[in-house]
Amino acid sequence: MHVKAWIDEELADAEARLAHQVLRLVPARQRGETPPGGGNSIAWTLFHLARHAELAVAVLTGDPPRHHGGDGLQETEHPVDVGDAGAHAQEILAAARAVLPGVDLDARPDAAGMLRRSGVPHETFSWLYEQWEGQPAAFFVRWPLVGHVQNHLGEAIATRNRLGLSPHA
Repeated sequence: MHVKAWIDEELADAEARLAHQVLRLVPARQRGETPPGGGNSIAWTLFHLARHAELAVAVLTGDPPRHHGGDGLQETEHPVDVGDAGAHAQEILAAARAVLPGVDLDARPDAAGMLRRSGVPHETFSWLYEQWEGQPAAFFVRWPLVGHVQNHLGEAIATRNRLGLSPHA
């Protein structure tokens, strides 16, 4: 199997898990709830994964993301309007799959430049600049678009279960 086909399957799996294991099972009114014992809401988790993925797509394409600034890049929930985070996450995953065929995985895109153009403040998010600067395009596919997305989808599913919405309880 070609690596881009494998990556496309990973992103398709993420889209399916998001749709069927989270959005279908968690009513919209409960997505913003803090789970028992604390932690991030599903809405925040989806907003967070979508923001990182959106910026990764922007780095790969050179097209600025829809969202400007650093909101959603933090691991810990902040009081911001996340909108329909589920729909946004679905849009970003579809966008990632659409651009993947044209990505030169060996190229070294200007990630720091895209972060600046996207209004991500260096003084607040220096860790992100340091992590992304100088990386090959393969890194943006491997981590923000596959690893980070799958990690936080697992978190959203665990939160769904903590809310008492597991289909297997």
